[in-house]
Amino acid sequence: MSGRAVVVGGSGGIGKAVVARLASDGWDVSSLSRREGTDVSDEAQVAEAFGRIEVLDALVYCAAVLIKKPVTELSARDWDEQLGAGLRGAFLCARETFRLMRGRGGSIVMVSSLSGVAGAEKFPGMSAYVATKSGLAGLVEALAVEGRPDRIRVNAVSPGSVNTPMLRIAGVEGPSLEPDQVARVISWLASSESEPLSGANIRMDPPEVT
Repeated sequence: MSGRAVVVGGSGGIGKAVVARLASDGWDVSSLSRREGTDVSDEAQVAEAFGRIEVLDALVYCAAVLIKKPVTELSARDWDEQLGAGLRGAFLCARETFRLMRGRGGSIVMVSSLSGVAGAEKFPGMSAYVATKSGLAGLVEALAVEGRPDRIRVNAVSPGSVNTPMLRIAGVEGPSLEPDQVARVISWLASSESEPLSGANIRMDPPEVT
């Protein structure tokens, strides 16, 4: 299946790879991001952006902010900025997407992280980021239930370290995935090939060093 797709946070990192992968798989794809003029944590801006869309078959949410600081140095503004981009924005974009997909179905894919998976290794200075990704995983499960009557599927991918600028901010060393590896899984989840999967959170661990 292909159709009309929107990638939120599609101007860099994983999002940029997702835009390229969806386009190569035959989707009519566009991107929304702060760099492209839309602050996805702003309710009015999100409503305006989605108000210009008539038909939507897939939403991929990749937006995130990482401010790495010990919790004692993390300001409330730092906290709000990270949860605004990573969780509030996901809610706002999903709400608009539900309205567009009601009665016709579609697929929503949220990019979470191993940081949000219970039991996975956590790193210092990333409390807000971990909280964001944990919340996103819960949001996916809840939205999958709400979307079922309208055939709206909601899933997540939770990669470990991915070779992006954000990884360098995190300062995490070791093996990493490439953005296109994650994008291929996302494209599959966006398509009808992954039906009837919904409410899943696919964990993607980096390869082991041999």
